[in-house]
Order: sequence, then C-alpha cells, then structure tokens
Amino acid sequence: MKPTVTCSLLAAFLLLAALPSVAADNSGGKVFALHAQNGSGQHGTVALKPRGSKTVVEIHLLGAPGSSEPAHIHSGSCSKLNPAPKYPLTPVVDGISETTVNQPLAALTAGGLAVNVHKSAADLKTYVACGDLANSNM
Repeated sequence: MKPTVTCSLLAAFLLLAALPSVAADNSGGKVFALHAQNGSGQHGTVALKPRGSKTVVEIHLLGAPGSSEPAHIHSGSCSKLNPAPKYPLTPVVDGISETTVNQPLAALTAGGLAVNVHKSAADLKTYVACGDLANSNM
C-alpha cells in the first residue's frame, strides 16, 4: 500500500474511534467508540454484530500492548460502572478481541451496559478503555 493510502486509512479509523456516537456497520450491527482511561492512551472501537439470537463483539484498540488485557461487558456506564462483569469477553491481545455473547444485539444496546478493558488480570481495578453501549447515543 502507498503511504498516503495507509495514512488515510489510519486517519479514518482514528476519526471513527473519536466519535462519541454510534454508527451502523454493514452487517446490521453497531459500532461504538472506546475511550482511553487512566492515561492509557488506548482507544478504538467495539463492533456488535448480530448472529441470530447471539452477538459477536469485536474490540479494536490502538495503543494496546501485546500482553493480554481482560475485557468485559459491565452494567452501568463508563462514568459509573458496576465492577462485577455481566458478560466476559475474550481478552484483548495486540489490540484485538472477538467474542460471541449469548444475547441478542437489542439486549446489549438497550442501555445500561458498557464495554470495559482492564490493564491486566493482576490489575483488574485499572481500566484502560471503556465505551458505553446505548442506542440513545445515536
């Protein structure tokens, strides 16, 4: 790829990651922004894609380390998160995670849930990125 094309693609991804609102993806799913927390510099997107009565949750983080970072869907919002995970997600490694959650898309986007990424299994109290999942952000 030419450097200008690569830079344009990166700029487009960063713009999407910076949006506080929801965007639809081409599979009928939704994409939400993940914002850095606690000075981590990690930010990106979480895409929710319907698969019948289940939902595929894909996390893409820029600035993530190669080490494993636990991720969960929690009740609450990024500003007031219930620390007990509601749905576990596959840990983020090299900025990527994909998990199928046994809930329909509508249940995950009805409000009152957030995706949260933790610094490490040993340091679950330090959040590095978070994004609210709510249709009301549209």
